[in-house]
Amino acid sequence: MNVSTRTRWMTAAVSAFVAAAMVLSGIWLAVRDNATGGTAPPVAGAPAIPGPSESPSSEPGTAPTMMTVKVYFHRGPADDPTKVVAVRRSVPRSPKVATAALTQLLAGPTQAERAAGYWSVFTSATAGKLRSVRIADAVGYADFNDLRPVMPTAGSSAGTAAFLAELDTTFKQFATVHRTIYSLDGDVATFYEWLQLSPPENTMPPLAEAQRVARVWLAQVAGMRNIAVQGSQWRSDFIATVDIRTRVGEGRSVSGPLSRVLLGKTRTSFTVLGVITDTIVVDRPAAAITLSDLAVVTSPLTISGRALAFEGNINIRVVQIHNGTVRELAVGHVTGGGDVMRPFTGQIAFTTPSTDTGWVLASEPSAYNGAVTKVTAVRVAFTHLPG
Repeated sequence: MNVSTRTRWMTAAVSAFVAAAMVLSGIWLAVRDNATGGTAPPVAGAPAIPGPSESPSSEPGTAPTMMTVKVYFHRGPADDPTKVVAVRRSVPRSPKVATAALTQLLAGPTQAERAAGYWSVFTSATAGKLRSVRIADAVGYADFNDLRPVMPTAGSSAGTAAFLAELDTTFKQFATVHRTIYSLDGDVATFYEWLQLSPPENTMPPLAEAQRVARVWLAQVAGMRNIAVQGSQWRSDFIATVDIRTRVGEGRSVSGPLSRVLLGKTRTSFTVLGVITDTIVVDRPAAAITLSDLAVVTSPLTISGRALAFEGNINIRVVQIHNGTVRELAVGHVTGGGDVMRPFTGQIAFTTPSTDTGWVLASEPSAYNGAVTKVTAVRVAFTHLPG
């Protein structure tokens, strides 16, 4: 799978999972993901804002006393409430950068910024309403004094979208903040009831748990051994990925293409949604995330795609998992390219499953000892599932 193909697959997967996981209550929530916005040009007529190393209040050779933070406001027509742009503010230097940024946000645009076309749901009436900010386990928490009396339109559909676009984008600009939880006077439920949203879960399983789940699944289901984790990261509030390679050969060197495990967050852990490898692309059956979108397969299964492997050999397995037990329904092989990516196709008959869903796995065996070195896994349905 080339980079663009994998990107499209990942984008579709994340979009489907988020759509299934979020409770919208009639509110436009595209803004709950990381919104993006460019840095705005300087406001005409506004004084230049010095960078952290250019503070005019600092003597040469001394530490700067000012720093620059970014806040995100709307600009121009109000046709897209989720589109925001960055505005730079110079503030007294502090280790609490997120607090400084949110404090500036709640003060709303300056007179010069408004004259330059910036607008915001925040005004002088919301200035000083920030009570506390903390960041823990990739979650940013912000508590406010009761904003409802001074923001009566924030509970509308467009108002909520505009409100969260500015708030989330300002808070999530920091690499340590992957998701946000807000509260009014310490009450999380009240904040989200005000916006007619469901409160988010208060916990975020650590990426170490995602790595553990990926290792166990690859060993038990895909038959991989000597797994070396190459990295892991959150792709959204609900999706994480773990990149792995296997140690092969006498020296057990770590080399070759990555296999990327896609995992969906549960309350305290993760569940595997699929595995992709650039050099083993399965086009049929098609990959999907939500149960209703899974490809329905019957025996004999037709599998097709493209691959690059030693002598072109790709092993195919069809399995089901029931109560933690993996049952192999079929084993076969197809031939792709041994020199470059080449197409493959084949059919494989499988025994009658006892579960509604299962997996089709395409893997490359090691030329050294026959062990699985890389794999692409597609979750499938054996019967039509309700939407």
